[in-house]
Amino acid sequence: MNKLDSRSAQRIHNIPEEIAAEIKSMGKVFSVDVLERTKEIYMPVLRKIDRSGIKIIRDVAYGSDTRNILDIHLGDENTAELPTVIFFHGGGYVQGHKNVEGDLLHGNVANFFVRNGMIGINATYRLAPEASWPDGAVDVGNALDWARENITAYGGDPKKIFLLGQSAGAGHVSTYVLRKSMHPDDGPGCAGAMLMSGVYGNSSENAAPNQIAYFGEPSDKYAEMAILGNVDHGKTPIMISTAEYDPIGWERFGVELLLEIGSKFDWFPRYKQMCGHNHVSQVYSIGSGDNGVGPDIIDFINKII
Repeated sequence: MNKLDSRSAQRIHNIPEEIAAEIKSMGKVFSVDVLERTKEIYMPVLRKIDRSGIKIIRDVAYGSDTRNILDIHLGDENTAELPTVIFFHGGGYVQGHKNVEGDLLHGNVANFFVRNGMIGINATYRLAPEASWPDGAVDVGNALDWARENITAYGGDPKKIFLLGQSAGAGHVSTYVLRKSMHPDDGPGCAGAMLMSGVYGNSSENAAPNQIAYFGEPSDKYAEMAILGNVDHGKTPIMISTAEYDPIGWERFGVELLLEIGSKFDWFPRYKQMCGHNHVSQVYSIGSGDNGVGPDIIDFINKII
C-alpha cells in the first residue's frame, strides 16, 4: 500500500495516524512483542471509550470447569428478542481470558454490540495442556447451549445468537460450527458465525509448543483435527476475516477456508481484510470509533436477522 492509499485508509477507518504507523512498523508478523506493543498503544484508547449505560453480569457459569464462565453485557432499556453475539478470545490455545485489564479488554467487544442494539457476551474457555482437542470447540457449544436456554430472560432471542471468535477462538468456533460431529441433532444452533484470523490448518512438521499442547505430539491425526479438509457443514452463514498485518500463512488459511466452503457447498462466506490492523489490534479497536472492523460485522448480522 502506498502512502496515499495508507492515509486514505486511515481517514476512512478513523485509525489514529500514530497508531496506524506503529502497527505498520511491526510488519506482517505476530509475537509476544507485537502483542504487548499493540496492547500498550491501545489501552489509552480503550480507557476513553464511554461505558455508561451498560450493565455487566459477570462470571456466569456455563459448564463445570472454573474457566467455563461468561459475562453478559446489557443496555439500560428492557427490550426483547434482541440478537446476541458471544465472543471467544484468542491466546494460542494456552492463554487468554474474557477480561484483560479488568473489563476494558475484551469488554470493548461486548459493549460494541450493546451499543448496536444487541446483547454482548464474552466467554472464557478451557486451555491446553489441561484441555486438548476438541475441548475448546466443546466449550463453544456449551456456551451456546447456555445462551439458547437462558438468553430470553435477558431480553435476547435464542434464534438470533451469533458466534464470534478471534485467533484460537476462531479455531474453536469454526471447529464447532463447520463439523457435524460437534453438533447436537438439530445442527449447530447459531444464526451465524464470524471468524477473525483463525489458524485453520495443522502440520505435524515444525509444530509449535502451543500447538503440541492442544493437539498432542505431531502425528497423522493432525490432519484429522484441522478445520481445513474436514468441513462438512455448510448451512450456517459465515463471515471470514483476516488482518492486513497478519502473518501471510495465517491469511492464507482464511482464504483456503473460504475456498473450501465455496467448493463444497456452492456459496462463499463473506470475506473482509481488516486494513491497517494486525492480529490483535483488530479486536482492540472494536468500539473505539475505528469503523474498519465493527461495522462490517454489524452489517453481516443485520443481513441475516
